[in-house]
Amino acid sequence: MADDNKQVHIQVLKKVMKYLQSISFNSSPPEISREVHYIIRKTTHSKDPYKRVKDQANNTAKNFFPYLKKLVKESDDSLLMAVKLAIVGNVIDFGTTNRFNIDEMINAAVRTEEIDDEAYDQFVKSLMETKEILYIADNCGEIFFDKLLLEELTERKKKITYVVRANPIINDATIDDAKFAGIDRFAEVIAGDAGNDRSAPGMVMSYASPLFLQHLQSADMVIAKGQGNYEALSDVKREIFFLLVVKCPLVAKDIGNEIGKLVLKVKKR
Repeated sequence: MADDNKQVHIQVLKKVMKYLQSISFNSSPPEISREVHYIIRKTTHSKDPYKRVKDQANNTAKNFFPYLKKLVKESDDSLLMAVKLAIVGNVIDFGTTNRFNIDEMINAAVRTEEIDDEAYDQFVKSLMETKEILYIADNCGEIFFDKLLLEELTERKKKITYVVRANPIINDATIDDAKFAGIDRFAEVIAGDAGNDRSAPGMVMSYASPLFLQHLQSADMVIAKGQGNYEALSDVKREIFFLLVVKCPLVAKDIGNEIGKLVLKVKKR
């Protein structure tokens, strides 16, 4: 995607393998991906190798949006449907080897797919007691599914800060993507790792901006989307609601659910 020159591919592989010899086994997958993708972009002189598929994901999801909004509006519990569809949006991920059929996932969310009742009850309870929400985004395309939930939260008079990446990394959302989706009409959009020259596919705390840390401390409620944020933020000492689709065996084992399942998981303080 970044360069079709095989000699450049070999050069990239050698640099990546050299880097991997030096990693700490305490590093999270997002931390490692941050450096690997930086090596790829720097060596190939490609600022954003995923630009084409990111634009495609955004445009596809934009076309889906009126139908998704109709599903939320016509459901018995609009908040629950918005939460489920926000999770379904997490299948739009070019950073994993698993590919899911988004139409099938939407139909399953509407008809049969359930999320943890206890976790959802806690989500609703926290929401009722909340004024300010920190919402940590994941991927392009998925941000249109987030928009459904942001609209529901806005209708409940919640103040929202929406967190994206400062730099292109795989297909993670940036400020430009959030503006394309119209997220800035419902939330303050910030780059959680502003000030860095590279980003990770997850909100890694050691690279967090002072503004992000301020919001993390002051927000009444934190919502984090996707596996990368689950991997990066699971050890943070505060309550976080993780919304994701399980995409790999390691996360499935850690989270206690099957690959392909919709997950709303509450991480306690």
